Amino acid sequence: MIKLLHVVAIGALVSSALYAYTIKYETTLEAEQLQKVRMKTHRERDAIAVLKAEWQYLNRPDRLQMLADRHLDLQPFSVTQVVRIADIPNRGPKVDAIGRKLEDLGLGLPTETPKDRKASATTPGGRP
Repeated sequence: MIKLLHVVAIGALVSSALYAYTIKYETTLEAEQLQKVRMKTHRERDAIAVLKAEWQYLNRPDRLQMLADRHLDLQPFSVTQVVRIADIPNRGPKVDAIGRKLEDLGLGLPTETPKDRKASATTPGGRP
């Protein structure tokens, strides 16, 4: 009976040692992965900082003005370009050019829209 108890105790010690080793191994693996993620985050933050610095350099107002003067043929703003809303002509009605030509040739009948049908179906008093 004592031999069996010794075998069980040795088995428990070996299994607890294996369990402790697997926990240590998994912890080491997780720590390495965490360090890789931290390094990648640090590299990405550095890259973002570089891009922000480049954007600030490229977005300077004096540089943009110089590029606009060099590459765009912009004219100075004049007072005659300002128009009142009342001076803008109204948009003309939409015309179906092909349909109108067919009607002029007598090949097509004037098209009746649902609005036209509704207007012809009722009298001014509102009764059909």
